Amino acid sequence: MTASPNLLTTIFAFLLVLGPLVLIHELGHYLVGRWFGVKADAFSIGFGKEIAGWTDRRGTRWKLSALPLGGYVQFAGDMNPASAPSAAEDGLTPEQRSHTFHAKPLWQRALIVLAGPMTNFLLCVLIVAGFAYANGRQVADAEVAAFTQDSPARAAGMEIGDRIVAIDGTRIESLTDVPEHVVYYPGKALKITIARDGRELVLPVTVARRKMSDEFGNTAEGGDLGIDFAVPVVGGFSSDSTAETAGMKAGDRIVAIDDADVRSFFDIPRLVQPFPGRTVTITVMRGGEAHVFPVTIGTGTVTEADGHARTVGQLGIRAGFGHIEPVGPVEALGLGVTRSFSMMRMMVAGVGQIFTGERSVKELGGPIKIAKYSGEQFSLGWDAFAGFVALISINLAFINLLPIPGLDGGHLAFYAAELVRRRPLGVRSQEWAIRTGVALVLALMLFVTVNDLVSLPVFGG
Repeated sequence: MTASPNLLTTIFAFLLVLGPLVLIHELGHYLVGRWFGVKADAFSIGFGKEIAGWTDRRGTRWKLSALPLGGYVQFAGDMNPASAPSAAEDGLTPEQRSHTFHAKPLWQRALIVLAGPMTNFLLCVLIVAGFAYANGRQVADAEVAAFTQDSPARAAGMEIGDRIVAIDGTRIESLTDVPEHVVYYPGKALKITIARDGRELVLPVTVARRKMSDEFGNTAEGGDLGIDFAVPVVGGFSSDSTAETAGMKAGDRIVAIDDADVRSFFDIPRLVQPFPGRTVTITVMRGGEAHVFPVTIGTGTVTEADGHARTVGQLGIRAGFGHIEPVGPVEALGLGVTRSFSMMRMMVAGVGQIFTGERSVKELGGPIKIAKYSGEQFSLGWDAFAGFVALISINLAFINLLPIPGLDGGHLAFYAAELVRRRPLGVRSQEWAIRTGVALVLALMLFVTVNDLVSLPVFGG
């Protein structure tokens, strides 16, 4: 298990996540508002007392506030950072009133409010698209190599060699498409279409519930089919590979080592590591034909958990789960949109499962848990950290679109009511709704913060 980063790193990473994301969100509101000619009185990162700031030539006060857990743009005509309408606009000239938020047409107000969450969504799209463009797309058949113990897929009739081609009617183009239909749906009954011997079969499989943990020991409940997809295909070789010296090539599928069948790439270590220096016979399939190679197992060292080094056998081969396809900028952008929507769908599913009791409320996280994860992902490198930023960014988009008064989604709900009624809700009604919504959000923040504290090791979590 990887050690957690220190407190200073955690705080730095948390601010590096939250600060830019709040800035980008509020800039979305500000820029679209400015585009429509709305004057901004204040632009704040954080809430509460101002720590530092300046006023620009348009009269906007740009400031950093004491509580860095959000931010706001206060447009002219708003009476507070929640964008509640001013009870009175006396004293404003018609010219001044034309630049207030509430004087703008309904569609402009809706776009200004929508711009914040959409900017967060767009940032997630761009990060995911950037990864796809830089690294390409991994393509691998979802072929069953082996089963884990108590596999629901095997109990449903799935066999080694079957290939998953659809889940609940959605086509599976690559192994990387499977997790989004499985991991977030423990206990769900799926209809899985498999290809076997040139024909397609549909098998009903109930996703198993499993406790999953990462390298830092964080645990969560996830769905599992009990399938090992690690087909034993050679993806490449190390510089001192005895397998390559013996004549094996990338793309070879290992089917046996001596008399032992190899179903999964994870079968290889138990047949190789205990026997450094031994000569074994490796059978591979290449181009539909079997080839047999005598290979002398090389030697390497691994470091145990107690810090001691141990000599083990190794072949010097890397797993080859499919291949990497290069991705152009347009296709990368399309993948960014598709995968971002998939992430949002999984969030919706997760929240729904918490409300129905299928998931524990302990899985809800607040600022402390975000800070913890920020530090951990930062310690893993910039790629992991950027991926985490994308996840939090789309989380912000999703949360802000919830129809809770005081959030962007609440304002959009007001505008939907205004569109239907052909007149806005009364100022007093909006004020009470916003106060109720803000109270609800604060109560939720208090709950998830307590949830975070209880989960910390110091409190026995």
